Parts: sequence; structure tokens; C-alpha cells
Amino acid sequence: MQNLVIPTLYSPFHHEFNPFVEVLEATVFDWVLRFNLVADDSAFKRFSKAKFYLLIASCYPHCPLEELKIANDWLSWMMTWDDECDISNLSTQPEVMQTLHKRFVEVLNGAELTSEDSLRSYALADLRQRMFQRGWASNFHYFVHSVEDYLHGCVQEAINRSQESVPDLDTYIHLRRSTGAMEPLFELIEFTNHLNIPRILREYEKLKQLKMMTNNIVCWCNDIFSAPKEMASNDVHNLVLVLYYQQKLSLNEAFKCAAAMHDAELKKMFDIEASIPSFAPNVDAELAKYISGLHSWIGGHINWYSLSKRYQTGKISEEFTLPELQYSTSQ
Repeated sequence: MQNLVIPTLYSPFHHEFNPFVEVLEATVFDWVLRFNLVADDSAFKRFSKAKFYLLIASCYPHCPLEELKIANDWLSWMMTWDDECDISNLSTQPEVMQTLHKRFVEVLNGAELTSEDSLRSYALADLRQRMFQRGWASNFHYFVHSVEDYLHGCVQEAINRSQESVPDLDTYIHLRRSTGAMEPLFELIEFTNHLNIPRILREYEKLKQLKMMTNNIVCWCNDIFSAPKEMASNDVHNLVLVLYYQQKLSLNEAFKCAAAMHDAELKKMFDIEASIPSFAPNVDAELAKYISGLHSWIGGHINWYSLSKRYQTGKISEEFTLPELQYSTSQ
């Protein structure tokens, strides 16, 4: 019996913690408990051992405290909701999920709260208000659009589960860029660092490629580290498991293939960066800070796995039996 081996990933970026990390740690439960985002002991334990605040403090190392708290609260909202979508009865109820998501987006867009709204919706309204107070009203619609994309991805995963189907590789890669919820976190690079990325630069093809590659790198890294946990719960929304099903690899071969994809994507990212021309000095400075923020996400994210217990599970061997599921060639 051969145990699974998590491969070593290429990671050239150093990480540093935000100087307010200890202040953030001291307040980490205040907001999630205020809005009842961890409603039972099981959810509280999952949240506690994850140590999301260390991820946020690594990925936004230079921002002020209030912006850091807002970024941490958004990640707390998203990760607790992600767990609801993955492991509760909601995980196979896409229609119910879609109704809830519609209301979340309405609240983010400024809809008035009612007595019928959940505390989770009130939490989103609180985030909106605080972001506006920190001067982000003009760019907030970009954040909302990115959240919509994440929520849509969660619904598609629920459809796959309800149909017991495994997406093909290309479909999965596209879906994973949504369900990883990295786009809202990339929007927070601009917010937390008080950057001003003009629309013309947002539409610049090479910057869009860098964001997509960073999204892939972080999500594939997550899939590699989280695969044993998802195998244990029979959740096939994972790059390693999609490779296992589609390419008929052994599990260890699927891990190696996923790691090779991760490393190759990172090296391609460097090639794109090297090809970016100079614009105006002020634009170059903003762009450099934004790209540094992407690097912080890659370096800070991979370091977080040595600090978090979110994905710890019992040893799983190559002989672990995955379910026989329908292989989908289209979505």
C-alpha cells in the first residue's frame, strides 16, 4: 500500500506578514460571531483551525488596519459560505442556492434590508458600508461583479454534484477560476493598497493574463493541498481528481501532473511580466504595486498551508476507492 505524496511546488516569492497581524488575530472572531457566520460547534472548529487571518496578513502585507480587517471579513464570509455550499444539504440544491445568491447580490448593490434577510445578508451590507466609508464607492461595482462570478460557480458545482458528474479538464479549469473566489480578492489588492488602476489598464490584455494565471496558480495549489480532504468527502471538484478521472492516472501521477501544471503556469507568468512595456511613470508605479499584490497572493497563499490545519485529514493511500461517477465532456 502506497501513501499519497504531496509534491513540492515551485514558489519563488517570499512572504511577509502585515505589521497589524496580531491586532487582526485579537479581533478575528468578533465579526463572524456578530453575524452568526459560524452557527454551530463544527463550523466554529473549522473556522478556528483554518487561521484565515494569517492568509490575509500574508497576502496584503502593506495595507492599513481597517482595510486589512475588511479583507479578512470578506474572506471569512466567503470561506464560511463556501463550506455551506460544499458540505451542507445545500451542496446538491442549485435552485435553492441560486435564490440565496440573487439576494446576496441585491444587498451588495444596495438593496434595503428587511426582517426576512439572514444575518449573512446583513454581513454583506456591513462590508458594503465600510468599503464605501473607505472611499471605494466608484470601484465597488467591480467587486460586486467578481462576487457574482464566484456565486455562479458555486451553483454550477451544485449542479455537477446533483448529477454526479465530473467536468472535463478545460471546463473544470474555467469553473475553478470562479469557485476559487480569487477575483474579489484581486479587487481587494486595489482597495487595500489605495491604488488607482484606470479602466484602460484593467482592459490591458497582459494584465488580464497575469490575473488569470495568478488565479490558476493559487487555485491549483489549493487543489493539490486540499485533494486528500476532498477525496475523503467524495467531492471531485479538484484538479487532481479531474486529472485522475479524465486521464486515467494513478492518484500520485495525478498529483505530479497537477504540480507540473502549477509550475509551468508560474514560469509563463514571468514571461508575460517581462514583456510589459513602460507606460507613464505614474501608471507604471501603480501597475508595479498591483503586480506585487499578485505575487503576495502566490507567496502568502502557499506559506499559509504550513500554518493552517484546514486541509489536514487522515492518511489516504493509492488504494483509496473513489466513486464511479459520470464523466462529462461538456458543461
